[in-house]
Amino acid sequence: MNRALINTGWILTEKVLFALAGIFINVYVARYLGPEAFGLIGFSIAIVGLITPLVKLGSDNIVFNRLAKNQQSGLLLLETSAQIRAIAFVIFCTLLTAGAFFYFERSQQIVVFCIIVWGSYFTSNDIYSIFFNSSLNAKFNTIAQNISLLFGVVLKIAFIKLSGNIVYFAGANVLQWMISFFIKRHFYQRETKQIERTYRKKSPRHIKHLLKVGLPLAFSSLSIAIYTKTDQIMLGAMLDETHVGYYSAALTLAQGWLFLPMAIITSYMVRINEAARQNDSVIFDRKVRKLFSMVFFITLLPALVIGIFREPLVDLLYGQDYMPAASILAITVVSSMFSAMGYSSYGVITVLGGYSFLLKKMVAISLLNIVLNFLLIPQFGLAGAAIATMISEILSAFLLNIFYRKGRVFRLQLEVFALHKLKETIKA
Repeated sequence: MNRALINTGWILTEKVLFALAGIFINVYVARYLGPEAFGLIGFSIAIVGLITPLVKLGSDNIVFNRLAKNQQSGLLLLETSAQIRAIAFVIFCTLLTAGAFFYFERSQQIVVFCIIVWGSYFTSNDIYSIFFNSSLNAKFNTIAQNISLLFGVVLKIAFIKLSGNIVYFAGANVLQWMISFFIKRHFYQRETKQIERTYRKKSPRHIKHLLKVGLPLAFSSLSIAIYTKTDQIMLGAMLDETHVGYYSAALTLAQGWLFLPMAIITSYMVRINEAARQNDSVIFDRKVRKLFSMVFFITLLPALVIGIFREPLVDLLYGQDYMPAASILAITVVSSMFSAMGYSSYGVITVLGGYSFLLKKMVAISLLNIVLNFLLIPQFGLAGAAIATMISEILSAFLLNIFYRKGRVFRLQLEVFALHKLKETIKA
């Protein structure tokens, strides 16, 4: 059986189990904590989402592409990336901790915020997933994620039964991230044991390369984080954490099914890299078009179902306390569709070396998103934040790609809807 297909199966297994269990426990915890406390956790995780791109310095795609082409050089780049991430993490988390004492009014809020921010070390510094995805060994990621997920689910259910407060649930998130991190590290050390001595050393050249190439990607990723997290952060700042709770509930349902396109994209990018190395534009375009087609059609059905049955879904899963989330679910599910499409086009553009374009595009989108949220939230509340994000996702994932390489990626995206091209893609 094709190794890439097996890898996709492992990634898909991880994403399916993670998404289903994640939705279950998030709903259970949300109902227990209520919109305000659940919103505080969502707000804290949104802040983590903002600093993560700065901690990673855009290295995920750089290291992945290098590992796919040259594992020996990629491993050295991977280890160098880990050192840079650790330093950046301490700097940003120290600044956020200091800011928390001025922003929050209650000590419990500060404690919860700091637990989640400092605990995010285990997600922002997870270099091991990159290695396993690039080497088509996603089964190790699946094992680590599912063991940690099971632990997290059991722990959170226990805290609910024991009437634990919000601090316990913040700690449970961190413990789940930590377990996954150390399991992956164990497998990584085992898999690279034979070649460990040949690459584990300091490399100023690789540090310079990561900073030079990674900084534009870091700002690009930060821009993505801004326009995907700004809505929650600005809702908390301009309204209150209860609204963040409603919004987080809607996002859980709107994004819970994205595991399928994300799994396909992650695994299929190895083929895209292989096609790029062949220097055959026809083969490359065909594979890229196939990726875009799969992502679009796989996201369409779940989006329609969730959009149509949004009110019964929210009532059934979250209860009447969260019904305001239903009013924006149709909007957020459309945003999720374009988010998946944007993730695929982002990967393709990085393979083509379009780092500068991505930086310019994402900076423009993030600034627009801030402005839109600032204008729309006071007028429309939850819906304003959802609309701002949807507009940003559509522009980023699709329309603005017309300005890259004379519209090459944009053309391939449009060809998904061309019948003759679709037939050609299916046969390929």
